[in-house]
Amino acid sequence: MASVPASSAEVARELGPARCEERTREVRGRLAGVRGVAVVPADGGFETARRRTACLVLGAHGPVYGPLARHREPGSVFADTATMQRRDCLDVRSGREVRLVSCAGRYDAQVLGFTRLASDVSLAEAPAAADRACARKVPPRDYGFDPSVYRAGSRTSAGTWKSGAHLAVRTVGRQNRGHHGGERTMRRVLRCPVPRTVPRRRWGRSPSAAWSR
Repeated sequence: MASVPASSAEVARELGPARCEERTREVRGRLAGVRGVAVVPADGGFETARRRTACLVLGAHGPVYGPLARHREPGSVFADTATMQRRDCLDVRSGREVRLVSCAGRYDAQVLGFTRLASDVSLAEAPAAADRACARKVPPRDYGFDPSVYRAGSRTSAGTWKSGAHLAVRTVGRQNRGHHGGERTMRRVLRCPVPRTVPRRRWGRSPSAAWSR
């Protein structure tokens, strides 16, 4: 994600990790299930490394797919929910295809945060478990969204269950912009209503997509 210079290998060892923590703090704060790592050059490789410490962001429970932060291009398709960030705006083309778009224009949903489900929750059990978790989370109105217009929802991916992360991405979107769910690598697993304002809706399941390996 970044690199930080140093005057010597000793200074790199002493100050590199803290400087990398600072340089990656923003992107780590927008992602779920990641950790920062500083790759400090050894004495013999200091000049080869251009006198710099490399600042990485790694998945804490599994891979982080694709580019992150400023390296992402508007219109790019998400390969996995692991690279969705807080306040990302989404163009939901289908249950299989979700694109990153500018929040200044039209979008279908916005990422508000993440919910971690219990480690013993299976992928098949995720919709009901996430529904209960959603009821305990902050409703859209607390993020400035009118609950008569917007409703909460979430997306998850099979990869987060296979890695043991069990993370659901919490989203909010307009009530009249529904999209089909289904057992796909990236899919909507629930739409949890705001109490007393949005009627409960259940979405059907469909077979796993071919790319859910």
